[in-house]
Amino acid sequence: MCGILGSWTQRPLAPGIRDDALSRILHRGPDDEGQFSDGGVFLGMRRLSVVDLETGRQPLFNEQRTCAVVMNGEIYNYRELAGSLRQAGHTLSTASDTEVAVHLYEDHGESFCESLNGMFALAIWDGDASRLVLARDRFGKKPLYYARTPDGGLVFASELKALRPLLEAAGGSWELRPQGIADYLSLGCVPQPETVFRGVEALPPGCTLSFDGQDVRVSSYWSLRYSGKLSTSYSTAIKRTRELVAEAVRTRLHSDVPLGVFLSGGVDSSIIACEAAKLVGSDLQTFTVGVDDPRYDESAVAARTARQLGVRHMVLPLEIAPRETLLDLVRHYDQPFADPSAIPSLAISRLARQHVTVVLNGDGGDEVFAGYRRHLAAHLAGRLGWLPDWTARAGAALLGQLASGRRSPLGFAARMCRGLILEPSERYLAWTSDKLREVDKQQHWRGPAVRSTEEWLESVQPQGLGALDTQTATDIRVNLLSGLLVKMDMATMAHSLEGRSPLLDYRLAEYVASLPPGFRLRGGRLKSLLRDGWKDELPAEVIGGRKRGFEIPLDRWLAGDLHELLMDTLGSSTARIREFLDGRFLDELLGQQTLAERNWPTLVYSLLVLELWLQTAAFSGFPAVSGATTAAA
Repeated sequence: MCGILGSWTQRPLAPGIRDDALSRILHRGPDDEGQFSDGGVFLGMRRLSVVDLETGRQPLFNEQRTCAVVMNGEIYNYRELAGSLRQAGHTLSTASDTEVAVHLYEDHGESFCESLNGMFALAIWDGDASRLVLARDRFGKKPLYYARTPDGGLVFASELKALRPLLEAAGGSWELRPQGIADYLSLGCVPQPETVFRGVEALPPGCTLSFDGQDVRVSSYWSLRYSGKLSTSYSTAIKRTRELVAEAVRTRLHSDVPLGVFLSGGVDSSIIACEAAKLVGSDLQTFTVGVDDPRYDESAVAARTARQLGVRHMVLPLEIAPRETLLDLVRHYDQPFADPSAIPSLAISRLARQHVTVVLNGDGGDEVFAGYRRHLAAHLAGRLGWLPDWTARAGAALLGQLASGRRSPLGFAARMCRGLILEPSERYLAWTSDKLREVDKQQHWRGPAVRSTEEWLESVQPQGLGALDTQTATDIRVNLLSGLLVKMDMATMAHSLEGRSPLLDYRLAEYVASLPPGFRLRGGRLKSLLRDGWKDELPAEVIGGRKRGFEIPLDRWLAGDLHELLMDTLGSSTARIREFLDGRFLDELLGQQTLAERNWPTLVYSLLVLELWLQTAAFSGFPAVSGATTAAA
């Protein structure tokens, strides 16, 4: 696991600029540093040593040293690939997973990624062809950002904080992009491949980028397809799912440094721990967090699961200073990021790093196997599409009056009914986001003209799929890519900890996507394939437990530890967010502390994060936003 960056510009970037950029991603790779230059081309990396500790220093080269590679991530099938490469006549000088990439590129050109099973972002300089090639893994687990420079060149980096000095040194500007702010207000994150900075993009997942010194060409080598359903039995699907999960865990257990598993009270991480325990035995180390709020504490359930699996278990006391941790998060994450679970994710990563360097987690289980209530809603909506709109409106109104809260069964049913009469993009936001709705933005937006987030969603939502497949595919393209994977990568790498996600093995995801949709929600149960597949090996309280995220007492924090910060920033008449949103609307929202059918703490937290991000020192150099008008306080 590493951080990478580089450039190809007409004039070589000064060594001091390169060193400054690399220092900004020291946390991604504290063990080593490597650099390569060839005229105006530069590749750099910071290394977290996980595999081949002695000889795996990057950059690595082909036999003739005409191609150089730097990589962030892990290639899980590298040993099999290395064997095939040797049979084909290649000489490998290391036992590193990174080296196989450069030899595969020699043999297969830009299609080399099709052979890789892993999480990675990499760069290859082909000196013979004068070509720079960037590549990103299939789901986008590892980040990679790039930008064109005024002289026609290109710069790239694992994190935006490292990209900035490279771009500015090449004469580029670092400007805020209002569209990114508008999309964040709806989604709670900035949707990829765009960023919150003008002219800066993320390389899409499953894609390569080729740059010949003049033109950039982005090509897709993989996408998850839901068409062509298999005709198979549910029992056969369970058996094959178990085989694929076991294999995904096995391939991710290889490490030359200490490894453990994040274990919560949920079914996803419990399955990962279960499969890992079969291979590692009682030496497996699992971690969970203990919190002092019974609404969110899962440590007792996790401890009972660990005992049943016979592994070494550690409860890490999660003691968070909300204000300080939030400020650290805002400074580290590079873009505004509203998922409150990023706070405990940072904290548990810091604690776990004291014991291990690699952790397996259950990320991706909800998106691949349909683990959110909105997935059940979409599945039901597909069967209820014949109902007239008036029945859905009436049902939503009645259920909303009877519901005891948004998360109650009746509250869920009310939200589902409201979504039935909406267009697909509107429905996705209504069922997924607790942030600002488009009608709120249309009424209260004060920044430059922007397109609606719904319009963007329409361009990325797949066409021609059933209701459940459409919902899960959109979750993978939006919520997983720009939210959950960003959260985990930034939280773990902030503390030089590598996170691996077996449930995002692409072969597993392809198989599940090929199954009839009802297999994932059999009997109206979320993730039924996983629950039925491991019901005889995990505690009943895990198999039958309700969906719980990595939550924090946000309502209590906003009323206590974060209240002064909230009022001093978001409540100030000079708040930068008032360049984008009507100040009167913000004042009314701060005084409300409750919203019908809405999650007030989550919405206000997202606005607080945005304001802190706009003010943070790392990005305080923004010029006034062109065309923006400051609303009255």
